[in-house]
Amino acid sequence: MTKQPRLALGRAQKRNLFAHVVEDLGTRIIKGDLTPDDPFPIEADLGREFGASRSVIREAVKSLAARGLIESKTRTGIRVMPPTHWNLLDPEVLSWRYGAMPPVQFYGELFEIRLMIEPQAAALAAERAHASDIAEIAEAFAEMTKVSPNSTAAIDADLRFHRAILAAGKNALLHQMGHLIAVGLYISHQTSSDSFTVFLPQHGKVLDAIRARDPQAARRTMEKLLNETREFITGHLKNGRRRAK
Repeated sequence: MTKQPRLALGRAQKRNLFAHVVEDLGTRIIKGDLTPDDPFPIEADLGREFGASRSVIREAVKSLAARGLIESKTRTGIRVMPPTHWNLLDPEVLSWRYGAMPPVQFYGELFEIRLMIEPQAAALAAERAHASDIAEIAEAFAEMTKVSPNSTAAIDADLRFHRAILAAGKNALLHQMGHLIAVGLYISHQTSSDSFTVFLPQHGKVLDAIRARDPQAARRTMEKLLNETREFITGHLKNGRRRAK
């Protein structure tokens, strides 16, 4: 009876160390502390630095390679890849970039992409959504009206609302944008939870337009929601009112 918990604890410790190695090396690459022109640290040195086994280091290297941050070849070894190869939609890479970049710059880039995608996604939802899709969007909005603006439940409900709209557009590629939205909502909430309350009515207008099967109104209301949210949060960031984590 006592062996299983010990084995589980050992696996958890190994997993936590693996995650730490991946995050540390990934952040160094994103910040430019490790560049394509620099020799990548050898396994033995990394093992000593992190107190990790060779297997953990190799798993971490594979994880970073899968995200496009490094390349590992038998003859040439490991090298850092230029930013054009990075999987910038990966949740971890997004998180590392958020930690490494000036908040206003990161937030600006994020919302440029959201403005390219979400208004059209709302229009597609107005055209293509099934009754069950609209019900999911409506349930997410109803949840938003009930949760505390300062809670993580607020982020969850907001994310559910936006992801439901992506799903209602009936385009599988739109689902990949969910990571961008999640990071954007997290930043907004960390910067000012007031944004949740301020823009809650605008979410309702997006829902109304989709429910009315009006693509133009859906596109317009979503664009208005995103633009006003961007201006609101950018103002807070520029004024140094970013909330402590």
